[in-house]
Amino acid sequence: MPKAKRQSEPVQPPVIYSQPNNNILYVMMGVITLFLVFMTVKMFSLEKKINSGTGGQAGSAAVQQESLISVPKLKIYAKELGLNTGKFNKCLDSGKKKAQVDKDTAYGSSLGVQGTPGFFINGKFLGGAFPFSAFKEIIDKEINGTGSSSCADYTETNLAGQCDETGTDQGKAFKLVAKDVDVSGMTAEGPKNAKVTIVEFSDFECPYCIRAYPTVKQILSEYKNDVKFYYKQYPLTQIHPNAQKTAEAALCADDQGKFWKFHDKIFEIEAKGQAQ
Repeated sequence: MPKAKRQSEPVQPPVIYSQPNNNILYVMMGVITLFLVFMTVKMFSLEKKINSGTGGQAGSAAVQQESLISVPKLKIYAKELGLNTGKFNKCLDSGKKKAQVDKDTAYGSSLGVQGTPGFFINGKFLGGAFPFSAFKEIIDKEINGTGSSSCADYTETNLAGQCDETGTDQGKAFKLVAKDVDVSGMTAEGPKNAKVTIVEFSDFECPYCIRAYPTVKQILSEYKNDVKFYYKQYPLTQIHPNAQKTAEAALCADDQGKFWKFHDKIFEIEAKGQAQ
């Protein structure tokens, strides 16, 4: 019987052990060292920013962008307007105008104001940042003596769809039931014997009030002989943290006869910031 051929076992390749490349290790160690140095510098820089906060404020306050209407900025604007900064700063820091701002806000709420901006045009309420055309329709009718208590008479713009003849529909922005609004002690913009009186309840930090500002300026420009305009404070402090002190600052400026200059400056600065 022939012998079976012996199968040859596969030849295993030799295992080769090599010495580690020292140059690679040196490079890796150098990279790690540079990374650690970089992180140390970054942490030191961040700590420096945090500790530089005024009066030991929290680090978040130091690194966040300051509001355009923070108290320090309000004092700068007062100086730029030529106010007596000593009197202005003392007035603002003391909080002496807080009670007046709170009184305006409570009064607005008693008239049915729930948000900003809100306008009383010869007592008729218009709530919101409506276009100039809506104001024009109301103002023209008041000047011509054709102001009405019927929504059917307001058809030139979209006011009819927003109109409420009863004064009780909270879903409507234009309310025809006129209310007497007390403006005693307030500084008006416009002629004393104007045919139309507008009282705005507003918030310096409210984006819709900022949007309405050019409309207010257009009204004062085009009806400079027929409209008398008043501004009452209605800061929405729950959502606008800088509105209260800005309202107080405006009243401090009013003590020096520059309420409207301060009013315009704040809204113009806010409008530029909103556009960016």
